[in-house]
Amino acid sequence: MGSKKQSHKAAGDGGAAAQPQPAGAGGSDAPPSNTASNTYGEDAGYKLLRVGVDSLYLSFHGEIFEGVESELIRLKYLAQSRFPDEQIQAQWPVEGHIFEVRDKGQGRFPFVLEDNTFRICLSSGQSRLLPMAYAKVSAEYLAHRPVEEIVHELARLLQEFGECELWPTVSRIDLYADFQTGVEIGELTREAWITRADAIDSYSRKGRFSGWKIGAGGVISARLYDKTLEILKSGKTFFHEPWRRAGWDGQSRVWRLEFQCMRAVLAQLGLRTFPQTLEYLGGIWGYAASTWLRLAIPDAGDSNRGRWPTHPLWQRLAAIVWRLDDVPLTRTYSAARVPSVERLLRFHMALLTSFMAIHKLRDYDQGGLLLLEKCRDFHEGRCRDKLETEFEAWIAQQVSIKERRFNTRLNGPSLRHEASTSDEVDRDAVRYHKATRGE
Repeated sequence: MGSKKQSHKAAGDGGAAAQPQPAGAGGSDAPPSNTASNTYGEDAGYKLLRVGVDSLYLSFHGEIFEGVESELIRLKYLAQSRFPDEQIQAQWPVEGHIFEVRDKGQGRFPFVLEDNTFRICLSSGQSRLLPMAYAKVSAEYLAHRPVEEIVHELARLLQEFGECELWPTVSRIDLYADFQTGVEIGELTREAWITRADAIDSYSRKGRFSGWKIGAGGVISARLYDKTLEILKSGKTFFHEPWRRAGWDGQSRVWRLEFQCMRAVLAQLGLRTFPQTLEYLGGIWGYAASTWLRLAIPDAGDSNRGRWPTHPLWQRLAAIVWRLDDVPLTRTYSAARVPSVERLLRFHMALLTSFMAIHKLRDYDQGGLLLLEKCRDFHEGRCRDKLETEFEAWIAQQVSIKERRFNTRLNGPSLRHEASTSDEVDRDAVRYHKATRGE
């Protein structure tokens, strides 16, 4: 993690490219800060809850080990098998992670490994143009652990796959600020956005305004949206804990301002490596929230929109002192991609009550027992008549499939299965690999 001194420098002097101060800040009665006043009145409901990195995509240059590539070929072939007993073996344990090896690559990367922490795309040893690894860090992990520690962990993990550089190139980084405000975001007008971007779009969900998106598809873009509404759909409730510690009441709307910066704009700012990018997060935010985009108060009497005064809310947001070391992170985290237990229980209850309504039952225990009995009878018959397997073996197989998908346990093949099929699988994997290379 960058030091406090570095972080304040990034926010105060604009960072690597000496970014200008946020519009309107020069006329304030104090240096830019989270509590500075502004010329156009206070937003009484404003409260900054959290700043952070929401998305991080990294490229590591190097070369994959030959033995690793051969094993990945075998595991990818297993993942593509139509036999579940082979699919469940498509896993890669490393450094405390149990990655699922996916049955498909991504773009020109032939291998993809994934858990709740990282999605890692690995290139073939034959590719000289691609980086060895292209990795995405999950938003949940970024909310749990300092970003510098995460990148150190990822670099160490990738040493198990090949020889690669210690510090990656940042391919994309998304910076955000979560806040509460008394301003009606949905009542802002399109013309109030002063920006270099062409696209300005507003969105709503079920009649409720949900946010703005500016510059979609460009090397830099912004979103200002109702994060509480988005969490209802995404289930990213891990943000609730740090919000509450910052003073959120658990009910009020929380808005998020987010800037997405691709490698091209980072290069324009002179940021080539991860350490440079980490040091000048404040400079990136300052550039995005003052030079590239500004929210203004429209003035019908002045046709020059560049002279319109900056909205008080935007003065607050643009002047945020960017520090990651003074914001508490979430306390718990799991690398497993498990569904919410609460969601499963709700689903079970919906299923049970539907079953009870069909059978005109009112007693919970009676309904539950009958549902289990009917369920077992149905699946035992299905296993016997259609799947040609024992019910207990089928249950074990289904659990293993979920364990691979959820990254909860390493599934090893049985000795009998490994002895009888490993040569065949290896031979087919080699054929598959040659075919993908056109050999």
